[in-house]
Amino acid sequence: MIKTLLFVIAVAGLSMSVLQAQQQPVQLKMGDVKVGKPTYEAQKTPSFQAGDVKSKNVPSPRDWLEIEVEFEVDGPRDAVVKELLFRYYVGFRDKSGAPRVLTGDVKHVNVLTKEKFYSVAYVAPSTLGEITGDFRRFQPSAVEAAGVEVYYNGVIVGGTTTSNTKFWEQVPGQPGILGKAETPFALLWIDRYPEVEKASR
Repeated sequence: MIKTLLFVIAVAGLSMSVLQAQQQPVQLKMGDVKVGKPTYEAQKTPSFQAGDVKSKNVPSPRDWLEIEVEFEVDGPRDAVVKELLFRYYVGFRDKSGAPRVLTGDVKHVNVLTKEKFYSVAYVAPSTLGEITGDFRRFQPSAVEAAGVEVYYNGVIVGGTTTSNTKFWEQVPGQPGILGKAETPFALLWIDRYPEVEKASR
């Protein structure tokens, strides 16, 4: 009876310590979010099957640009970071040879510390076509550089780039990068990425 009571107390104490760690606000500084180098590739518009509708053939699904980074947040184990803003940048040369930089934000919420996650963003086919001049297909080699800055409470706490410099500081950025929830990929690979804050309407 005493052993059982001691066991229950120990479990309760452990659960309380985990709960306190999760509830305790995490204070992050530069370098606390470790971000891997961006990877990028072309992804075809996904095709879905739905009931009670006629299926339609799409002979030429269009190409999206997908940019992804792996990241991990340093901090007390099992703590939760309420939100992290990932600001993406992608550099191109447009069809005239002029440099172009696209940018966009993805805000992840309720991110666990000391666990590997991925963040992802996209550029739509029409935007890629406007930049490259080819609206039929997209070659990832058209990307000259990609980078990400991570913000916590308005302060940069991590970042990465495929370039030797912050190329987005040399060319004014323009909107064009979308979060996964704003694309046809919204329902795919859900457990690979932390939750994203829903845009207010």
